[in-house]
Amino acid sequence: MALCLAAIQPGAAFALTAPEAWANLQSMAAGAGLTMTSTGTTGTDASVTVSGLRIFPTANPNDLIISMDTLRVEPQGEMIALAPSAQVDLAILFAGGLTRHFTVTHDGTITGNLTETNAALDLDFPNLSLVQVPGSVTLPGGKGGSVTDPLSVSMQFQALDASLRAAREGAAEISLQAASVAYDLTYPDPGTEGVTISQAGSITAPAIRFTGTELDTLSDDEGAIRRAFDSGFSASLEFTSGASAQTSRQMIEGVEVAMQTQGGASQLRLDAADGRVDITGDAEGVSMSGRYGQLPGSVTLGGMDMAFGFPLVATPDDQPLRYMISFRDLAPSAELLAMVGAGQFAGEPVTLTVDLGAQGRLTQEIGPDFGESDAPPVDVSSVSLNDLRLQVGDSALTGSGAVALIGGLMGQIGQARPNADGRFLFDLVGGERLLTRLQGMGLVPQDQLFFVRMMMNGLSRPVGDDHLQSEVVLQPGGAITVNGAPLPF
Repeated sequence: MALCLAAIQPGAAFALTAPEAWANLQSMAAGAGLTMTSTGTTGTDASVTVSGLRIFPTANPNDLIISMDTLRVEPQGEMIALAPSAQVDLAILFAGGLTRHFTVTHDGTITGNLTETNAALDLDFPNLSLVQVPGSVTLPGGKGGSVTDPLSVSMQFQALDASLRAAREGAAEISLQAASVAYDLTYPDPGTEGVTISQAGSITAPAIRFTGTELDTLSDDEGAIRRAFDSGFSASLEFTSGASAQTSRQMIEGVEVAMQTQGGASQLRLDAADGRVDITGDAEGVSMSGRYGQLPGSVTLGGMDMAFGFPLVATPDDQPLRYMISFRDLAPSAELLAMVGAGQFAGEPVTLTVDLGAQGRLTQEIGPDFGESDAPPVDVSSVSLNDLRLQVGDSALTGSGAVALIGGLMGQIGQARPNADGRFLFDLVGGERLLTRLQGMGLVPQDQLFFVRMMMNGLSRPVGDDHLQSEVVLQPGGAITVNGAPLPF
């Protein structure tokens, strides 16, 4: 990417001829520690074609070698276009001294522009593939002999394009997307020597987008986060994709495990601004099926959502905190449930949602000494249970409420019970029905069922058919009541 941008030295791009652009590219490559060799150049001021081009690190020439038959360099207005030959060969030195060879085939171009204040880079590849050349592993020192390569790579991109815009004052905008990506990979299992994992699949409409301001204020120095936000730093990073499918195979303790996965659209977004970070994500339905040896099984998930948010700098005032995660309609197959004696629950999905909020603040700046003082690094003045749901079939536990911590979190230190003011309401529908089913299947010992029923009856009141309710009230001074009665323990 740096070489593409460096095709133009600072100045007006339209004033460069093609030979000047090629000369500048060579100069910048040398400054970056790269050597570019060729067998010759032909062309005019409008376009230059470089033949027999090889690019490699000057200090370690065998680490990476990029080879192509031709490279066309052509000024286009304020941009310079680079068109590599339809096939580009890569030789990459991996750990252990093995050199692997890859072939890139494409029908695209790269355009770029670099001035004293701005940089631009565009990639446009209607078709692009990266394939490892079979049987092309070179042993250390160029020795002869055969070696079994545990790595195999094949990737195809359709309608791949990218855009980068950057400004000297620290602003940047980057996007990378494709209509589809297909892959077929085999690689070593990091947990078991001599075992490989094979994966093949496809993803539709994958995309990455990034925007940022005042990026030049970031550093590893102590207090850099505070200074960056004070200077106006902000950043957003988003990953999105459409439907996907994958098959995988691997050996686990001598048993073959085969999996097939299909998923819907998904999104993950991170926003950092105004001294805090917020993360949100969601995914549509996912289905997984496969076998462990001869044992089949499958799981479906209706969807999931998540949201997290917290401050990154110390402030005198409270900031919102958030923790939310939700799994909707998780349904293991009858075969998997039968393994734990719960086959009767087949077809009854499970939903779990936990949504917590709070008002709090950092009392210390994030850095090497964060959390090492006697005082807590985070103070919380209030907590809210926005939503709690645990549902199995037609049985469900739900809850919500909020509480203010008098004196904040630090004010609770040394207290036997929280000094707080708040209320929570919990409802259990179908709880007895669920316990009866568990008892009939023998999944829970009788003594544990007795204890659960005792707690349910002691901490709740009936408000309907198999419907229990608990109102928990926290009062200033440490008093806690359940349905109006003092907490029994």
